[in-house]
Amino acid sequence: MITVTEQVICELRERILSGKYAPGSHLHEVVTATDLNVSRTPVRDAMRILANEDLLVYYPNRGYVVRGVDLKDVLDAYDVRGTLEGMGCRLVAEMGIDKKTKDAMDILISKGDEIFHSPNWGKKEQKSWRQVNTDFHFTLLEASNNRHLEPVMRQMRIFPRIFDSRFSPESDFFQSVYTREQRLRSHHDHILILQAVIAREGTRAEFLMREHVYTNREALRQAMTLNGAPSHD
Repeated sequence: MITVTEQVICELRERILSGKYAPGSHLHEVVTATDLNVSRTPVRDAMRILANEDLLVYYPNRGYVVRGVDLKDVLDAYDVRGTLEGMGCRLVAEMGIDKKTKDAMDILISKGDEIFHSPNWGKKEQKSWRQVNTDFHFTLLEASNNRHLEPVMRQMRIFPRIFDSRFSPESDFFQSVYTREQRLRSHHDHILILQAVIAREGTRAEFLMREHVYTNREALRQAMTLNGAPSHD
């Protein structure tokens, strides 16, 4: 059963990611507790946890403030993702992928094939692909047998949404950057990455994943350069 603190964490995290609490906003413990109709204790605990997630910054005698994020932070997060996800792929390849993970990955590849065999590319297909894509990356991370990788990757994936609400996966801007053609290339990348992992080609699997993340990073950087990237202090 979910606790009050966990509920508060989820609610505050979503408010930050959605932009309801903008970068630089000061979160008052008492006001927030009243707004959420809870006591101050779960709010205090939630803010401490969100500070550990790098969403909030604590200042003595001032309290918690929503962290500001700029484009460099977003691009740096992609660089971290590429490096660590690449390492994760190498670890899985070197250990040898187990049957359970391989079966799960095969299913994800088949789902991707099904999505892109359809000529349609509407909200339904976009949502389905986002889930397939997320599951592909996190299934490999879990299979790496390194418990530190997954929480770091989740944190790195958060940065774009804090930086700019246009980076919400449902936004028109996001879909204009990550088009069907770009997503199809990502799907082909997934196939090659999985092949390398299965063949126990650790160095190649690492390189392919790093290039895969870098390609997505560059698509985002170029789009923001053309459209103008806001900056938060």
